[in-house]
Amino acid sequence: MKKLVILIFILSAYSSYSQVPANIKIDGLYFGTLESALNRISQKHGVVFSFDKELANSINIEERPFQQSLEEFLDKICRTNKLKYYISNDKVIHIIERWENQNLKKLDGVKSYRGKPKRYNITLSGKIIDNSTRETLPFVNVAVKGTTIGGATNVDGHFTLVNVPCDTVTLICSYIGYEKQTLYLTPESPINNLLIELNVASQEIKEVVVTGQKQDILEANEKTSMIKLTPLKLNTLPNLGEKDILRSFQLMPGISAANENSSGLYVRGGTPDQSLVLYDGFTVYNVEHLFGFFSSFNSNAIKDVQLYKGGFDAKFGGRLSSVVEITGKEGDRKRFNACMDIGMLSMNAFTESPIGEKSSIIISFRRSWQSPVYNKIFNQFNIQSDNTNSQEPPGQDNNNLKSYFYDINAKYTYRISENENISFSFYNGADDLDNSIKPRGPGGGPGGGGFGFRSFSMKSTDLTYWGNTGSSLKWSKNWNDKFFTNALLSFSNYFSKRDRSTGGSYVDKEGNTQTINRGVLENNNLLDYTAKVDFEYKLTSKHKLEFGAQSIFNSINYSYSQNDTLKIIDRRTNGATLSGYLQDKMNFLNEKLNVTTGLRYNYFTNTSKSYIEPRIGASYQLNSRLKFKSSIGRYYQFAKRVVREDILQGSRDFWALADGKKLPVSSSNHFIAGFSYETKDFLIDVEGYYKSLSSLSEYSLRFETMHQSVSYEENYQIGSGVAEGIDFLFQKKYGDYTGWIGYTIGRVINKFNNYGNYYFYASNDVTHEFKLVNSYKWRKWDFSATWIFATGKPYTAPEGGYQLTLLDGTTRNYINVTVKNGMRLPAYHRLDVSASYNFILGPDSPCTLGFSIFNLYNRSNIWYNEYEIIENQIIKTPVKFLGITPNISLNIKFR
Repeated sequence: MKKLVILIFILSAYSSYSQVPANIKIDGLYFGTLESALNRISQKHGVVFSFDKELANSINIEERPFQQSLEEFLDKICRTNKLKYYISNDKVIHIIERWENQNLKKLDGVKSYRGKPKRYNITLSGKIIDNSTRETLPFVNVAVKGTTIGGATNVDGHFTLVNVPCDTVTLICSYIGYEKQTLYLTPESPINNLLIELNVASQEIKEVVVTGQKQDILEANEKTSMIKLTPLKLNTLPNLGEKDILRSFQLMPGISAANENSSGLYVRGGTPDQSLVLYDGFTVYNVEHLFGFFSSFNSNAIKDVQLYKGGFDAKFGGRLSSVVEITGKEGDRKRFNACMDIGMLSMNAFTESPIGEKSSIIISFRRSWQSPVYNKIFNQFNIQSDNTNSQEPPGQDNNNLKSYFYDINAKYTYRISENENISFSFYNGADDLDNSIKPRGPGGGPGGGGFGFRSFSMKSTDLTYWGNTGSSLKWSKNWNDKFFTNALLSFSNYFSKRDRSTGGSYVDKEGNTQTINRGVLENNNLLDYTAKVDFEYKLTSKHKLEFGAQSIFNSINYSYSQNDTLKIIDRRTNGATLSGYLQDKMNFLNEKLNVTTGLRYNYFTNTSKSYIEPRIGASYQLNSRLKFKSSIGRYYQFAKRVVREDILQGSRDFWALADGKKLPVSSSNHFIAGFSYETKDFLIDVEGYYKSLSSLSEYSLRFETMHQSVSYEENYQIGSGVAEGIDFLFQKKYGDYTGWIGYTIGRVINKFNNYGNYYFYASNDVTHEFKLVNSYKWRKWDFSATWIFATGKPYTAPEGGYQLTLLDGTTRNYINVTVKNGMRLPAYHRLDVSASYNFILGPDSPCTLGFSIFNLYNRSNIWYNEYEIIENQIIKTPVKFLGITPNISLNIKFR
């Protein structure tokens, strides 16, 4: 740890409270580094110093004091080496560089500035940055101590506080993953363009003992239904070799964790497509790697993540359930840095560097490799799900499997000035899975007639390729203390190709040539072109306006074919959504009551209709600990995933654009209310929610028996639903031991008239979900354990089978089913544990060696059931999730 403490303060002739002990006299020869001199004085006289170790080691002194007071000695050292110092009430002498934040000071036991103010009712503005990398920090909480005045930095780290009482107030800055800073102003402090530096939270203790509080990984009490996460400490949670931001969110109440096959977010009864995922402003439509076991986001490239579980602001639109807002790193502005993660699943590396004085860049890359752990996951989830009914010649071999995933992030930032910058962000990630079968003749070669075939020529293809490409160009400017503009152009492309087919011919023992041509071909391609502009105008300390406009053009194609000739679905849709919003944030009753009202207007070209979304949220701070909160809003979704029901091999889904006919625009109403009780160490948070859902969509072939000829275009099913429940959270935030208990009781029910005139449980319904998260720090070790329990999900079971002749003359087996989702899988539960050892490699390279075990007691959880019809009998085969899986990983950061 290079810097023991960096404390920022003003030194305007040492203040009356900075009294150096007068009885300490310095004698002797002090030749060498400043660090050795301070340590010598500390040992001899019992004085405690706090200083930058790297800085003190770089300064050499030659002093011969004789009966010199400590104050005179320090004054001379500071004058000669451009340093300054002060003494806090806990008797620690703090030494820092003279140029460092001349106008602000971190308080360590000091109550406030004791002089008289000179300016009243002022406006404070400034920027908050990471002290190590000089990157700006978004969404940092800034408050004036002893008042209700406060706010948060915007996405570029700027903040403005209006109607501040005077120029001697105390500021408190808090940001998850960073040390809480308490600073004060003096009459000599500037009130514009303040620069505040925050340090990454650390528990390491070196020569000087400095007390600090360890902040937790997650923060859940800032706004209604909002959770903040820091990527800095994800390695302290159990993982399977990859630090995963979305998997970490799944450990919170209201977000289902019983989905090993999906790193997407099932938020309060919603589905992953109902969550808007933004990465540096562009929409990410695919968030999954390796069958959903990992998310698509490299935590090394991420600076900040915010999740809204519901009731989100009017500036967000196009989704029914939730919003995930991810801000990427800009790159280190001070020096070159690099980092590498090596595990049994993948390699993950990034590099960052300043480019001149105004630019910086960061590039990260991640790729999987073949390993026992990777192969175990691949084999577990890559079930042959497209079974066919015709006889296949035996002897096929699949020993040439190959698969991998990768993703790359890059971001370049150019700072035109301290208040204006331009950034370009790029992302590309994909999974390429090849499980094709290499045929061989019966008995080891053609002609092995023991199986009834004289010869055959076959090819079995099993290819899956999916991913997402996205980019954004952003310009932002802080015009003055009150007005901010953010403009963005973005592009996103989701693609998914699936080819599971068998083709060829064989000659039977009678000499007849038989042709086989069957399987499934799917292709889903989505294009998103977006332009938007956002404005913020701070009228007073109690009143802020936010407004903006957005234009999205979507082009979405989906095709689904069987037997290479029968195209069941061939959907090609284009459309534009034009939106504008206005949001008003106000404070009342001495700023105890915060009210946010918003209105979002949408015009959708495919229906030529307008869609209006009113929203309102409020919170009331009864006292310093107890807060009540609520939110109401209406939400529309124009691009959505449609579930393609498949009872035999498990349902799939595809992206489609609403057209107002077969696929109407979906909508939802949110009603949320709750309270939180927070102390320094603990948080209790309870929220109840109710969501009505309209125009939900599914696609099913189960109704083909009603017609002699099949009309595939009529198989879109439209329904409605309700999601309701209560989230409970008890969190221990600070100390060596941290963690939380999360519990959700909820219900998700749907109604589709074609399935029957009744409500049924949705496929993602989980009645009870309990999560226990524990983290303990001991010296250089971080230990953690998580336990998850969830009631089983509902599913539809078959009760009989039949055979149907398709349009191309081939036959296919189908089944009669019971009541929609009338059965439930067994309960899901598992225990994950991990241990991380932190150490320094060489002079300045922090490293972490991680050990983890997924599903420690090897619980056999069921994903879904597959069914086959053999001799008119239905055979059920459970498809299971992953069993016990250990992993080892190593993280090396060069600086």
